[in-house]
Amino acid sequence: MSPLKVDQSTLDHATRSGTNMEPVTRAVDGFVNRILVRKYIGQSMPLFVACGLALFAFAWVRVWVVSLLDMGQFQTILEQFRDFEKFAPIGFDALFTYPGRVGMTYDEPIVMLCTVIWCIARGSDVISGEMGRGTLEMLLAQPIRRRTLVLSHATVSVVGLLLLCLLVWAGIGAGIMATSVEESVAPPSFRIPIFNIDVPLTVDQPETQTVPLRERVDPAMFAASTFHLFAFGFFLLGLATLFSSLDRYRWRTVGAIVGVYVIQLVMFGLGKAAESLQWMLSLSFFSCYKPQKMTEIVAKEGLAGPWSLIKTAPDVALPPLVYPLILIGLGTVFYAVAIAHFQRRDLPAPL
Repeated sequence: MSPLKVDQSTLDHATRSGTNMEPVTRAVDGFVNRILVRKYIGQSMPLFVACGLALFAFAWVRVWVVSLLDMGQFQTILEQFRDFEKFAPIGFDALFTYPGRVGMTYDEPIVMLCTVIWCIARGSDVISGEMGRGTLEMLLAQPIRRRTLVLSHATVSVVGLLLLCLLVWAGIGAGIMATSVEESVAPPSFRIPIFNIDVPLTVDQPETQTVPLRERVDPAMFAASTFHLFAFGFFLLGLATLFSSLDRYRWRTVGAIVGVYVIQLVMFGLGKAAESLQWMLSLSFFSCYKPQKMTEIVAKEGLAGPWSLIKTAPDVALPPLVYPLILIGLGTVFYAVAIAHFQRRDLPAPL
């Protein structure tokens, strides 16, 4: 006899005896919740492993690639594109530093793609995925609340998202610890007063020294950027779950969330490109995703800088911590609306 059958018989006995159903229902509900969590972990494990390995390896390699670029040459190249600085997440001056270039990992297409794939795949599967496979009716035939089904799915998806974000951070940390950079040491010189001209004391070429990257970059600097990536993914998870609760076909759910994502991305790009269209920035959730800005704030104000709800940083309209909280708040609202709609929804008959 399976444990689920035992709880069902207990529930039936309580019904016949006229006892209070609420404690029994909660016990059965919690038991089914654990079963569902294990089921969803098994379903999501292949995707999690693939995304996790890709994110960890890419973040590590991305840091190693940073060490291959000469700072002087990198600055010379970027100076030629100053007119396009407004399209960059942060100013070019921040990109001339090691923390700035390592922090760009959070804006790389592979990192964004893996995060979006996880969120859309897991969020769209909550209701429309189960309905499309014909398993939703069997699940709801058990003594289970509908909100338990959604929350069980959300638990696995959110924990998986958190682990993926931590893997990006871990990959950056491993890359920083294992990478060294070569830096040029300028020959000794003295400065002529009044004219402020540096005159070298020798004619020797600048010396090159090898320095561990961990002496230039602290992995703790990217804690706030990792939190922003999690908030961004949580927003997408909630939105995908909401769309999943509204439709019966998963392919339409995926199409709708991808359409919203592309439209929001285009609005963000147009708002950055033209001053007359900057009002679009306030309508795009991409405006709340600022991992690069967090790295810049840490470099200027220390590790506590990005976690302020009061102090506003330069070039930022709101305190730094407000932006990820907006994304998490909207994601929570989406989950609440999805649960409320799913509890009242009449499910269509399986085809």
